[in-house]
Amino acid sequence: MSDKKYYCGIDLGGTKIYAVIADENGQVIANYKQKTKKSDDKSDQTTNAAETIIGRLTDCYHKVIENAGIDEDDIQSVGIAVPSSVDITKGLLKYAPNLGLENVPIAKLMKEQTGKPIFVDNDVNMGIYGEYTLGAGKGYKHIYGLFVGTGIGGGYIVNGEVIRGVNYTAGEIGHMVMKIGGPQCNCGRQGCLEAIAGKIGIINYMKKKTADGKTKTMLDEVAPNWRQSVGSSALSKCYEAKDKVVRKAIKKSAETIGIACANLINAIGVEAIIIGGGVVEEMEDIFMPIITENAKKYSIAGGAEGVAILPAALGDNSVALGAAWFTALPENKKFLL
Repeated sequence: MSDKKYYCGIDLGGTKIYAVIADENGQVIANYKQKTKKSDDKSDQTTNAAETIIGRLTDCYHKVIENAGIDEDDIQSVGIAVPSSVDITKGLLKYAPNLGLENVPIAKLMKEQTGKPIFVDNDVNMGIYGEYTLGAGKGYKHIYGLFVGTGIGGGYIVNGEVIRGVNYTAGEIGHMVMKIGGPQCNCGRQGCLEAIAGKIGIINYMKKKTADGKTKTMLDEVAPNWRQSVGSSALSKCYEAKDKVVRKAIKKSAETIGIACANLINAIGVEAIIIGGGVVEEMEDIFMPIITENAKKYSIAGGAEGVAILPAALGDNSVALGAAWFTALPENKKFLL
């Protein structure tokens, strides 16, 4: 054991678990990543889903400490970010359909495994907290973060406080209805922002445009399984090659996100909007100008004046680092379980 203090953050995603160790200055000194689900692991079929996930979170915790080359006794606390609304007073994951988890006491279970103080919150809340304290949002008091990946998540901070709402669902911009009777969303409703502009929405738009069998896209060669899943790098490659289907899909996504940003400006008058997530990060030069143009175009007169619309700065580290750093700051110690 040394006199140095370190903090662990773990980002539990639908496809991967990503862990970091941060030092007392908020610098990432080590990371570790593994798949959330292993198709060749029979335990996924024979073990309770919660037990499997807790086992993998615990494994990541130990592996990232090993990568950091530090003593586990020097870990002060662990922050865990999950793709779900969270009752932070209980460390309770409420509902994560993509993981098959519901009402799981993550904090209690992980404290049993690690012996450390634990904090659990929504992944985008922690991502935007990371950006607010250590990334693109530094210097602003009133910000909103919007992260675009397979779906779209949002987080809202005022004067350093994460606004979670009475049922811990505040900021869920991905499920703002942008088109009545629009495409089906995984939440069960129609026309949600993520169903139009998230990667799922992009894929569904392209499937619709190529359904006649005549309209072609380069993705058939670059990513033959694109109708099920497609990487942001493949989309970027086809966009740069001027694939018409991909270009229309990306433009539609960026325009819709821009309109959502205008709605945020009109509704809550933020100082800055931080845009992150894998899709935007891979194609930042494409997305950001379109988003900014439409945010200004659809904001109430004068509403967007002085509002910064910025790309996230922390990349893959934003969520896990945000979770780790949240537990490090004295004003947040009251939330640790």
